[in-house]
Amino acid sequence: MSVIGTLLRVILERSSRTLTYGQALEKLHNSGESTANRIGKGADTPKNRKQAAHIIGIERWGQRRLKVVQGEPLVIDEYDSYRPTEELSMAEMGNAFHSARQTTLALVSEMQRDGVPLTKEIFHNQAQDLTLRAWLNYLNSHASRESMRIR
Repeated sequence: MSVIGTLLRVILERSSRTLTYGQALEKLHNSGESTANRIGKGADTPKNRKQAAHIIGIERWGQRRLKVVQGEPLVIDEYDSYRPTEELSMAEMGNAFHSARQTTLALVSEMQRDGVPLTKEIFHNQAQDLTLRAWLNYLNSHASRESMRIR
């Protein structure tokens, strides 16, 4: 594991060690609304569309990884194939992110209902094995942080 991967893992695990399903769902919901709004209202420029596609791609890629705890096979891939086309308008990107985050929320709600332990581990390409709670923290913080670059 790289130094960056190690740091990412430590930061995500430490900052989420007491995270509950209820807290994760609330954070994902709240940040999802503000992120979708920020994306949808961003200036319709190639740079912003590229950034929005990145955010959406990571969200969708993360969903695929989350499904591993529901019994789907682990697929070691990059997020690139999950990105929407950069030809979408920023309003369409905002809608696409909102839809992706709704899917994430539904997945997390299913896991909570099914009693999946938040300590269950899922492989991350850089950080290696992360707990489910660290993954939820990652998806929440990634979208919020990266959307700040959209103007």
